[in-house]
Amino acid sequence: MKAFYFLLSMAIFVSCSGNLEQNRTKLDKVYGKCDNPSRTYTSKQYKQCLAEENAKGESLFGLKGDLNDLISGKNKEITYQPTVNKYLWNGALDMANAYPLKIADNQGGIIETDWINDGNSKRCLIRIRILSNELISNGVSTKFICETKIGDVWKKDEKDLINEEKQFTLKILEKANILKNTNL
Repeated sequence: MKAFYFLLSMAIFVSCSGNLEQNRTKLDKVYGKCDNPSRTYTSKQYKQCLAEENAKGESLFGLKGDLNDLISGKNKEITYQPTVNKYLWNGALDMANAYPLKIADNQGGIIETDWINDGNSKRCLIRIRILSNELISNGVSTKFICETKIGDVWKKDEKDLINEEKQFTLKILEKANILKNTNL
């Protein structure tokens, strides 16, 4: 008798399990995939499901998985491709590190210092852009932006600092070349 009940319950279980996916699909249409009572999610999976649902199923760059997995490197579908030359970047960063940095974005290739005050009524900032993923002389651009304080207002200087910008760029190129030759 026990064997009969066991076989009967197995037959019912097997017959119901074939419809499970069909039932889930129907309930997805009624409740939405994330709020479907036949699905179980962890809180992290539920939040991700809601985010995907709100994005109409699209994900960042078409990648599957969690943003934390993307950042931590757990997602192996991603290949890191640098957009700037590492020697130019490191040379520029080395030159700019003498000043307080405001921006250092290696993916965008931008380094910008905070305002550098002379202690009186003049201040400057340095903006460096790495323009190439090759070590070439025109792969880096430097711009000095200076202001003079008149009363309580800072006004942009009209004076060009082209020679200073060129010298700074040359020093970046020299450092980049040294880094390349020492394989750092």
